[in-house]
Amino acid sequence: MKYRLHSTADYHTGKIQTLGWELTVCNMLWPLDSPCRRVLRTPGSYGRLLFDYLSRFLPIPSIHQVVEIGGGYGYLMKDLLDRVPFRRTLMIDISRSLLQKQMAILASTGCEFYCEDFLSTPENRLAGMDLAIMNENLGDFPTLTDLDDTLLVSPYHTLQGPLQNARRLIDAYALNVPTGFLFNLNLGALLALEKLCLVRIPFIFIGEHSCEAMVPADISRFISARSTPNPERIALYGHEEYTIRFSDLEQLAKSHGYMVLRGPYADFLPWVQSAHVKRILMSGVDIHDQDEIIRQFITDLYQYEYLILSL
Repeated sequence: MKYRLHSTADYHTGKIQTLGWELTVCNMLWPLDSPCRRVLRTPGSYGRLLFDYLSRFLPIPSIHQVVEIGGGYGYLMKDLLDRVPFRRTLMIDISRSLLQKQMAILASTGCEFYCEDFLSTPENRLAGMDLAIMNENLGDFPTLTDLDDTLLVSPYHTLQGPLQNARRLIDAYALNVPTGFLFNLNLGALLALEKLCLVRIPFIFIGEHSCEAMVPADISRFISARSTPNPERIALYGHEEYTIRFSDLEQLAKSHGYMVLRGPYADFLPWVQSAHVKRILMSGVDIHDQDEIIRQFITDLYQYEYLILSL
């Protein structure tokens, strides 16, 4: 069976110095003068608005120990700690460069920092955590690409390495993978979530670019979001990522007894559907430099999905 194991590890451990133009939704909302803030119903940073949303579903006063995997520049955790000074906070990142940026913005917060591949993180490091966060980074985890139906019918003992792991996950969680064409599997994302579930972290937040995104019918003429059952390649500066099949993550979490809340980022980042913003979305011409940014931002509110998992 021909296949490829796609990984961004070399990029994140070596080449990366900055996220550059790879703007996450979190980063797009960080500047106080961000045009993206102005189109929201409640202008604010990503972390503050996410905290308000999580507070509706999670017992925040009972959450004392938090771990964030792949924290980018540290903006999200800074916002959370500004709201609640958790007793213990862990930041785990494969990129030493990004971890240093997190150390700078989270200085004097008491955070613990670990430069390591989360898939190799010792389970005992996660013991006692109340909340785990994986925000806009699961697309960086290893992805198996160009798989065919042979994977589903080959005797388990004949498979090796990542193929055996993939088959184990498919069988263990009854994943409904595509058939009839070459497909991709978010192997690393599934293994990362399985790791959190196995150590029984009671609350988990996940957010990432979804391949299954849907736009509500009433605004579909303003926003176009591609939906496919197969994770797709995204070409970025210096590396490639893959979108995430959230139905697989949802199935895995439910198999471990988690209650699942799933939706688009627009749930906790609602935007004002003003005539001005609708004109920007429908127009192919950018009158102002910020028009393209706003168009991309609002599209991302539906192209990105989240999971809130609770035991």
